[in-house]
Amino acid sequence: MHELSIAQSIVDVVEARAAECNATRVKDVRLRIGEANAVVTDSLTFCFEMLASLDPILTGAKLLIDIVPHRARCCHCDREFTIVNFVAQCPTCGEWSSEIVSGTELQILEMEIEAS
Repeated sequence: MHELSIAQSIVDVVEARAAECNATRVKDVRLRIGEANAVVTDSLTFCFEMLASLDPILTGAKLLIDIVPHRARCCHCDREFTIVNFVAQCPTCGEWSSEIVSGTELQILEMEIEAS
């Protein structure tokens, strides 16, 4: 269950940033997560809420998740396509030579806070 370690990393970063901003409360945290990371969003949300409940500033904070599709661009015909089941073969020309263009992201985009 790598969601617990991801949630812990998110909490660590958010706690540090909240302290820098003199936050009295973190209301929500928005993430961008690519499909290729195989993150189970329900598990990540559960783990985040559990860990957040241990810090008074984070208690009640909501995790908002934007999912980014796993996509590639064919190096032969330059067509962009969705990768299904991690198979990056171009559906147009059949070539296996492709470049990943999205779906591997794991970013904290923003957080909404209340400050003193």
